[in-house]
Amino acid sequence: MISDSSSVLLIEDNLGDIVSIRTMISELSDGVFELKFAESLGEALKILENENFDVVLMDLGLPDSQGFRTFTQVHNKMPELPIIIITGLEDEDLGVNAVKEGAQDYLVKGQVDKKLLARSLKFAIERKQTEEELKSSIYERDILLKETHHRVKNNMQVIHSLLSLQSHYAGNMEAVNVLKESQNRIKSMGMIHEKLYNSSDRSKINISDYVHSLTSNLLTSYKLSEKILPVIEIGDLELNLETAILCGLIINELITNSLKYAFPNTEIGEVHVSLNWVDNKYELIISDNGIGFPKDIDFKNTNSLGLQLVNNIIFQLEGEIKLDKSVGTKFTINFENLITS
Repeated sequence: MISDSSSVLLIEDNLGDIVSIRTMISELSDGVFELKFAESLGEALKILENENFDVVLMDLGLPDSQGFRTFTQVHNKMPELPIIIITGLEDEDLGVNAVKEGAQDYLVKGQVDKKLLARSLKFAIERKQTEEELKSSIYERDILLKETHHRVKNNMQVIHSLLSLQSHYAGNMEAVNVLKESQNRIKSMGMIHEKLYNSSDRSKINISDYVHSLTSNLLTSYKLSEKILPVIEIGDLELNLETAILCGLIINELITNSLKYAFPNTEIGEVHVSLNWVDNKYELIISDNGIGFPKDIDFKNTNSLGLQLVNNIIFQLEGEIKLDKSVGTKFTINFENLITS
């Protein structure tokens, strides 16, 4: 529905057309229209800089502008403002092109009556109102989503701190290490919410930036930043929240294993992470050039909580995981149903 009062800017230099259009508008029963005039393109652009309107009615032939350029000058300046072209040019191709380029309607002088003008104004103003309501709804949703990510991140930080505090009271190094690993799992998920909170698009995350941050955090956690070189090769991929968390947990567990066991004497080494689209599948590879995976351990059937978690995630994604022990340790994970946004 048109609001009780709608503002209209009429851009027209012909006095007879001004009177005719003003008369038709004054006789419309559906709403009250506040009409303002501009007799040139330059005058109209100055008015639009300082005042808001619900719709623009414009002729294409003005003293300082002729043809379709007249429309584009106003549309480029105010792309969200509905513009109804009302011109003496009876050109069907021009009319079709005008609508394609963003005009609300194309009316021909001499063929326009009160009913036709009323319908065009009604559709233009209702469209503007609908778009504004939609933008408001999207903005409110974005604020809510941002606040949700912020709170989740903060809650995870609290859990992380509690685990850190608990580690000071742990009775042995095994318990300390278990708590540290739990801290890193919490940290890996909290980092995703932090990045989404700071992102302009809170529906997906740049996985390359995330993996760099995650790997750096793990190296710092195990005090190996100066010993182990991270090599990250990630394609131009953006993942949604669910998938980013799952990938983050896999990477967290397998890099953690490398840092704990692949370099027993904290010798200099490398850990590699890559994620790319290969043969119609996503391929995630985590590897190191350390001493190698123990030959007597079946990584798919082990008491290790980390490896159990990895296998459960792979099962959830309906993927497969392979281990290559020829040089260091190399896990290759393929997903067919990796969810992207």
